Amino acid sequence: MEINVEHILDCLDRYGKGELTKEQVNEDLTIDEKVFLIMNQDFFETNEEDFDVLKWLDEEESFFMVVEVNENLCRQAESVLEEIGVEMPDAIESFLTQLVETKQLPVSVND
Repeated sequence: MEINVEHILDCLDRYGKGELTKEQVNEDLTIDEKVFLIMNQDFFETNEEDFDVLKWLDEEESFFMVVEVNENLCRQAESVLEEIGVEMPDAIESFLTQLVETKQLPVSVND
């Protein structure tokens, strides 16, 4: 994970001055920098009414992770899951549960 704190602070400073929009900040920050901001929310003053992702994850006994997946594959999977009425997090959890229980991949992998 590569994080450039100076870049993060520069983007946030420019956003605060109105030089960047939220969309531009989102585009400028790397995935690692965004994850860093999420994982270190307590460094920033927030309104108590704001949704705290980390607190919610802890309450849900969940673990947050970022996974890089082929965009086309992800969209196809979302489409199939929508057709069968399953949410992506539930499908991933089911896959991981089966992996742990059987100690093998539930699908064959071709090299």
